[in-house]
Amino acid sequence: MTFKVLIIEDNHSFIDTLKVMLRDLPLDFSHAYRYNDALAILEKHGIFYNRQETAAEITEANEAPVKKKDAAAQAPLYNDHGIFLIIVEQNTETSMKGTDFVAHAIRKHPGLSESDFILLTHRLDAVPTRNYGFPVFEKPLRAPQIRQAVLQKIRQAQEITEAQARTANTPTKPAESSEAEARVPRKSLRDLLKINRNAPHPKKTGDAKEKPARKTRSTGPAAKKASATKKASPK
Repeated sequence: MTFKVLIIEDNHSFIDTLKVMLRDLPLDFSHAYRYNDALAILEKHGIFYNRQETAAEITEANEAPVKKKDAAAQAPLYNDHGIFLIIVEQNTETSMKGTDFVAHAIRKHPGLSESDFILLTHRLDAVPTRNYGFPVFEKPLRAPQIRQAVLQKIRQAQEITEAQARTANTPTKPAESSEAEARVPRKSLRDLLKINRNAPHPKKTGDAKEKPARKTRSTGPAAKKASATKKASPK
């Protein structure tokens, strides 16, 4: 897979030199001489990070029906034909500086961030002092420093594509089963024992006849006298 790099520079020979420094990397170059031309290229190709999955989107996808979840799972998190890195010269135009273009491009394309840029300048003191989220390199440019920065961006892009492939190959459970599990909470062993302990014992049915209660034998003097009278009576 190749990654598209946009170079914004008005020096033709420097563009060729920069391509030679990065020629063995999996890159596809586009270039613009003016900032307006660069914006037109971004509009045409889009950016590499064209769809970032937020926490709200993840929650909505989990609560969505099965068909909607399948469609969301197939939607790419990246645009493989989009611009993934922009190398911009600070002084390409007099009306706008490279730092101004970075801020303008991020406002116009919310998927962009400062980490998607590399700023080049002839003088470091000409760049306003600030904690930028992109590297600033001074010309004449050295091949190792620009290669290291670009390689880092390539690794990040490869991680995104690999994560997308893993997500596409991971089977998802049907939404109905997950909803049923959510509606019916599982009871623990303690709850089951508590239910059995508190349950009323089953009553006997009326089908079986109740046995008559056994009479208790009395052993007092009256009982002995009655027994003797019974034996003395004639037959």
